[in-house]
Amino acid sequence: MKKNISFGFAVFLILLYSAINIVLLLHHEPWEDEAHAWLVARDLDIISIFKQMAYDGTPALWYMLLVPFAKAGLPYISEFILHLVFAVAAVAIFVFYAPFSKVTKVLFIFSYYMAYEYSIIARSYGLSVFLIFLIAALYAKRFEYPLWYAFLIFLLFNTNAHSFSVASSLTILFAWEFYRNKVKAKRLKMASLIMCMGGLLSFLQVLPQPDTIDYRPFFGHAYPAPLIAIANAFFPWHIAFHLSGELRSIVIVISFLIFFTIILSFFKRPAVLFILLLSFSGLFYIFVFVYPGALRHHGFVLLILLFALWIGRYYPDLQKHHSNDISTMRISELSVPSMILINICLSLSLLHAFRIQYQEYKYTFSGAKEMAHFIIKNKLDNYAIVAHSSPYASALLPYLPERKFWYADIKNYGTFVYLNRNFLKDMNISNSEVISRMKAAFPNQSTILLLLSKSLSPPDSNGFKLLYKVDNVFGYNREKYYLYKPVQEEP
Repeated sequence: MKKNISFGFAVFLILLYSAINIVLLLHHEPWEDEAHAWLVARDLDIISIFKQMAYDGTPALWYMLLVPFAKAGLPYISEFILHLVFAVAAVAIFVFYAPFSKVTKVLFIFSYYMAYEYSIIARSYGLSVFLIFLIAALYAKRFEYPLWYAFLIFLLFNTNAHSFSVASSLTILFAWEFYRNKVKAKRLKMASLIMCMGGLLSFLQVLPQPDTIDYRPFFGHAYPAPLIAIANAFFPWHIAFHLSGELRSIVIVISFLIFFTIILSFFKRPAVLFILLLSFSGLFYIFVFVYPGALRHHGFVLLILLFALWIGRYYPDLQKHHSNDISTMRISELSVPSMILINICLSLSLLHAFRIQYQEYKYTFSGAKEMAHFIIKNKLDNYAIVAHSSPYASALLPYLPERKFWYADIKNYGTFVYLNRNFLKDMNISNSEVISRMKAAFPNQSTILLLLSKSLSPPDSNGFKLLYKVDNVFGYNREKYYLYKPVQEEP
């Protein structure tokens, strides 16, 4: 492949990307979802982790990668360093091997998804990006190194549910291509088996249990969700600016037209079109019938399209290209309109990335870290802490090793939250009910603290002294915290 970027400039981009994200990482306050994976990896044995996945709705690969760090007692920041390593590796692969222009590479790695969502927020989705780009880089030699290729697909199956359909499409296409070409190499058959085993392992982990939460009553069948996901993929900033209903509808229509244009560009490349259609079918099924998702899920729309444009050069146009060396084709030869549209979207996303990075640097994403440090600094970690709601409260516990909170919603001690129907039943109890349960479980109030995600109001606040609060935050769930101590009544 002809280089479209110099080695020196590529290294500069990678170093600049790394430096920016290291600074942001040091200013990031983790939230409940990031804490959950760490606590599961720290507190459960291996078999129990796999069983837990039915409730978390995701395969266990990211959790398993955290296990050595969490169980060795390493600091919580280890999770974020590991995640950033995968992000930097993904960027390095993209910069060196993606067949896009220099402009596209710069815009993409510094746009919202790669510069924040898949680098700073430590979830399994950053791992998916790394694997998808690694698969794309290896794609031309997948039949020369089928076992390596199969291993990557196996891992992709087990990152998260949103990667499952992508891995499935690549597995089916791989099997079909070597069958169609009548290749009888045992390694190719073994590779196909490895991929299928990865899919089976992923499927078994997320099979619903009798008490698994069904989210459909909350969202119904979210039929507009795919359109919203497409809009968020191309314009992740549009929600942040609170566009009116009419303006948001315009953004959604424009996004769909861009999406449809890119899909049409592969009309004469059926292999790539198959990957796109099967991948999006699975992704949109999740959005409509399981969970509508958020930005981190919707970014997969953009990732899948970039992956298709990346590998599309290995498949000739059925009418126009008959060259035996398709790998020498530049992406600009294949889909100029698609890349122009994507670059425009990435330019706008770049501005939003600067905005959210500034917020991350200057403000508090979640109050969990600050509240936990207050508890430690004031030697309050020896108190029994009654907490509500449990997901919010659990975000403090990675900072408080060997501690558990008494969660009012489940009336028991715990660290991470089992997202089952028992939890769902009482997740929205009032502060008055929390206090009632606390008094019933702890008659002696002298060694009890009350940690809430919503402040007490009269008359509930009577008999409680506010010790500390963190209520100026900007993150996803607006994780605010209020720490109270019961005040002993005068005899």
